Amino acid sequence: MRICLLIPDGVGIRNYLYSDLLEILKKEGHQVVLWHSLDSQLSQLVENRLGIKLEQYQFEHKPNGILIQWLREAGRYARIRLNATKMNNSTILTNWSGAASSTKGKLLNKAAEWLGKRISTYKAIEVVESQGFRLLKRSDEMIDARNILEKIKPDLLFCTHQRVFSVTAAIQAAKSLGIPTATAIFSWDNLPKGRLPFRVDRYLVWSQYMKEELLNYYPEITENKISITGSPQFDFYFKKELLLSKQEFAEKYGLDLSKEWICFSGCDTFTSPNDPKFLRDVAEELVNEAGIQLLFRPVPVESIDRFSSVLNACPNIKLIPPKWVQGDHWGSFFPLFEDLQLLVNLAYHCKVVVNMGSTMALDFSVFGNVGLYLRYDHEGIRQDASVDTIYQFQHFRSMGDWKAVGYIYSKSEILKQVKTALENPDQIAPDRKLWFDKIVEPNPEKSSAIRIAEVFSSMANTKN
Repeated sequence: MRICLLIPDGVGIRNYLYSDLLEILKKEGHQVVLWHSLDSQLSQLVENRLGIKLEQYQFEHKPNGILIQWLREAGRYARIRLNATKMNNSTILTNWSGAASSTKGKLLNKAAEWLGKRISTYKAIEVVESQGFRLLKRSDEMIDARNILEKIKPDLLFCTHQRVFSVTAAIQAAKSLGIPTATAIFSWDNLPKGRLPFRVDRYLVWSQYMKEELLNYYPEITENKISITGSPQFDFYFKKELLLSKQEFAEKYGLDLSKEWICFSGCDTFTSPNDPKFLRDVAEELVNEAGIQLLFRPVPVESIDRFSSVLNACPNIKLIPPKWVQGDHWGSFFPLFEDLQLLVNLAYHCKVVVNMGSTMALDFSVFGNVGLYLRYDHEGIRQDASVDTIYQFQHFRSMGDWKAVGYIYSKSEILKQVKTALENPDQIAPDRKLWFDKIVEPNPEKSSAIRIAEVFSSMANTKN
């Protein structure tokens, strides 16, 4: 069977090109075809690592027509408003940004808001979105996508990322040709944001919790279209061959073997514009602690220029740069396989990770290590980036009453919380494993890659 992986950007590469998925599919006798917009350097790296030659086609991101964009954004705005009311959480509204750089974009957003305010039910949203899909059938991008799919002749089309707008024509083209379609929800915070611009035959989710979220926010999607597979990004943490001894890791990155290591993991500029100030706070509070070394992993999809002054002023910060290739824009950034080993070992050897509400708390909890969330503001922060807003985001409600992470409410608490997390982690976050199991739902019998391959096989078999 021919399974086509549609890879619209670089962020999903580790899950589907670096995991065991391709090898599993190959062993089962499937042909894997890549339809992607990635740099040729990356596909060559993947082929060299796997020792196989991949059939590849170039995917071009093409904007939809203005009317299609209007209907899509109006539906999204209406869904965000309905979801905010349904979940009684006004922070869901922050996922809509009416900001745009161009006059055309500003007018489009205003028009989308005007229509979206007049849509009061999920059924009405479905009607509006279906009008956009109908218009897409007559578009040039739909015709081009059909032509490419007729060359590929896949038995299944799988899009690795659920929120990329320009993929919609490819999905609709596949449907028109009778090709089964699937996608995966990329991250644990994606669903409340209303970024699901296309509809497929099967949705791959991390857990029962995420399945229930999908049914809540998209009631038009039926339960039989959702498969719980976990996420391949967590498979790597269970691969013992990726782990280095503490001495090996220390030698490789120039770390002090005699100290306890804690990691400050950076956020992007939009999420945490004051990240450099937070990094400075942590460094200054730990500077006199002889038994602790502070490691800094910047967010991979941005330059570290905004941290330069802090790194120069605080020599006790050990910079551990991600091993990513940085392209011209966010979607063209991609990780090297070596970054997986780096991240696995950071999560294993650093007993504490400090950040502003990052998913990294889940990554580190795989090994029983503790996430500490910064929960105070610096002056001048915009309201939607304030901790009063951030920690009310819907995905944090997944913790319920559990103590899954620790919180730092002021700069003066940093040292105390770090030392407690190192010495008595269960005092800080006794429920961290419960939270991880709820969000990720790992299966000790089957990796996520195996479960995804099983879904692919069943879908392709059904079509045949």
